[in-house]
Amino acid sequence: MEKQEQRLSVGIIGAGNFSTRHIEVIHRVPQLRLVAICRRDPLALHQLVKRYKVQGTNDYTQLLENPAIHAVLIATPHHLHAEIAVAAAKAGKHILLEKPMATCWKDCEAIYNACKENRVKLMLAQLGQFTPAFLAAKRFLHSGELGTIRAAQAISASFWKHADRKDWHLRKEFGGGYLFTVAVHQLDALCALLPSKIRRVFAMLGNGLHGDAVDDNGILSMECTDGLHASLHFSGFRDGVNRIETLLYGDNGMLKISFSEGAFFGKDQKWQLLPDSYASNWMDQALVSEWKAFANGIEKDAVLPVPGEHGLYLMQVLFAAQASAASGKEIFVTPGKTIKPKQAP
Repeated sequence: MEKQEQRLSVGIIGAGNFSTRHIEVIHRVPQLRLVAICRRDPLALHQLVKRYKVQGTNDYTQLLENPAIHAVLIATPHHLHAEIAVAAAKAGKHILLEKPMATCWKDCEAIYNACKENRVKLMLAQLGQFTPAFLAAKRFLHSGELGTIRAAQAISASFWKHADRKDWHLRKEFGGGYLFTVAVHQLDALCALLPSKIRRVFAMLGNGLHGDAVDDNGILSMECTDGLHASLHFSGFRDGVNRIETLLYGDNGMLKISFSEGAFFGKDQKWQLLPDSYASNWMDQALVSEWKAFANGIEKDAVLPVPGEHGLYLMQVLFAAQASAASGKEIFVTPGKTIKPKQAP
């Protein structure tokens, strides 16, 4: 078999601005071949097709009907994820799905079940888990040098309404808001790094910074099954200085993870940068690692790094936070089980 035929043929559904980064990376990973792009904006689609010499369509069903495509990236607005992902699974396409998984629990389950029933791979595109800082932090944790983790804190503060902020990001019915759009990365880091599962959540969400219908600031207070406490503070400010990091407090020191600055071990009042944790082009490196992991998992029929099970767990915590903020009550999250429908948004 020729090398070209061994490549994983990819289609992109939802080729917005960030998808251009995905396209560039796909062209740099030898295991991948971009076949087609789906975008509703006809002018933008024409420009992408001309630039990258691929097929183009504004109808995702046409892309899914293409037998030459083995896998798809779904990078559409949040509320469209479920319909497209279920259709992709039924068409036998492996799926790399942008965060968040979906906008309600029923849709998350539908995506997961469709992938299981049709025996296709599902990986959540939680880019933070592929950054040099995160990967270095995981290696450090595996070394045991931090000791037992006793508490954790995540912070996500950044400029919210920048030039690339879309109208649907500011509408509840489309799954908008800072928590689902931005702070989800820091919550995902907590869910992936903590030694036990989050079992209860108390949250306060607000929109006082911008006054839109969706949240732009909030606090999540969480307790894990082993009694460990964690928190997430987030703010989509009007003006300020970005601060996005995760901190783990262990018996032997602290571990700080910043996707853009690296991972640090804090001990004796000093921060020490962990080896291979900083990269000036960290986002591009993370995208390359993400796509390689996706392609390798499909080629070897192996468990993917951010599988559907992790996606469901993360969404349980997110929906619990929404339910808590709406009710003013603490919401319990039972590992492996769904949140009761009456508590879901």
